[in-house]
Amino acid sequence: MKFSQSKTNKGVTERDFSVTCQDRTIPGVLWTPEARSEPTPLVLIGHGGSGHKREDHLVSLARRFVRHNGISAVTIDGPFHGDRASDEVKNESVNKTLRRLNGEDIVDKMVEDWKATLDALQKLPEIGIARVGYWGLSMGTMFGVPLVAAEPRIEVAVLGLMGPIGGFDRLIRDAPNVTCPLLFLQQWDDELIPREKSCELFDAIGGRDRRLHSNPGPHSAVPQEEFFNTQAFLARHLSPASD
Repeated sequence: MKFSQSKTNKGVTERDFSVTCQDRTIPGVLWTPEARSEPTPLVLIGHGGSGHKREDHLVSLARRFVRHNGISAVTIDGPFHGDRASDEVKNESVNKTLRRLNGEDIVDKMVEDWKATLDALQKLPEIGIARVGYWGLSMGTMFGVPLVAAEPRIEVAVLGLMGPIGGFDRLIRDAPNVTCPLLFLQQWDDELIPREKSCELFDAIGGRDRRLHSNPGPHSAVPQEEFFNTQAFLARHLSPASD
């Protein structure tokens, strides 16, 4: 793991980093409590399609985890997104970029990238072998379901705004292996993910401790209060007091 620029503001230290997994360089951002040396819980944050690791709502979420819950947070760019996008990809349509993701090998590589990132972070004294959660909507769920299913270190997850569409049937195969506590978000009038498809994915989740929050509105209109709800849900499960 290589760190580049770092800054601290209002008790939150933010560091850019890169991790190597096989022949891939994974760019990311880590947020931790200022001057913290003992291990903290960690939330992995997956961004949505056409987004990147520094989307405003994800940065705000990460900083709130640190400031209000004492929980560290990390994001990485997905394949063909952010600093991993070539000039060709940056100039193409969103739909064409998303079609690039339709393949088992892409999903498997992203799961490997997250695992490599988590391996590297857990060597840091401020992270260590502490509790780990996952937060990811839309494309963050497309990669998040296979990741949570395959990674036993993840103890709790927030997923949603996704279902088995456009060839992503793997979600239904992996979902039964998602057995940790889960909060799933759904937009009732989602123009990208039909509600019956998001319900199908939720129904396929294997864990018994799962709940569904559904709100009116299109795909991108998740109410602000749900971001606070998901923060509280993860913090409640990752806090030492939940033992």
